[in-house]
Amino acid sequence: MKKKKDKNIKTTYLKLKLAIQCLALFSKNLLFIKSLKLKELTLYDRVVIKENEIEILWDVRGCHKIKIKGMGIFPGNIYGIKLFFTDRQNPIEKTFYGIAKKLTKRLGIVATEINLLNKFIVNTSIPNTFEIPLNKFAIISEFTKLQLQINTQDIYFDIEPFNIENYKQA
Repeated sequence: MKKKKDKNIKTTYLKLKLAIQCLALFSKNLLFIKSLKLKELTLYDRVVIKENEIEILWDVRGCHKIKIKGMGIFPGNIYGIKLFFTDRQNPIEKTFYGIAKKLTKRLGIVATEINLLNKFIVNTSIPNTFEIPLNKFAIISEFTKLQLQINTQDIYFDIEPFNIENYKQA
């Protein structure tokens, strides 16, 4: 319930922020008497493949709000948008809002669909990994007498007596 309330507050905040930004752009255009002029509307890529990311760019002056059908409303000071293209969006309709003027442009996109002749299916198998926490098992560092036994049956020690005369310097 709290997550839904937080989400509603966040969406309300974002809508209010967008409305204030569009109103500020409208006031700026009204103050400087900028009329709506669309110079260019282009598609960045020449070849579009279905369900790939495309970029649409435009050059517009005196715009305070841009509405893209099926996408949403954007402030008028942006110069492009990236989106994933599907056929249901074709043509993409954009409406540019200025002072007492509105321009609607449609951008038809010729898309190609790539069909592979020899389709391949990839299956990956990831081994099941697990870990054993060390705090569940006590680590014991003990030695038993059996581990410390040394068998000395065939070992002889030859000890040479220490003679200080052998180590004196001449």
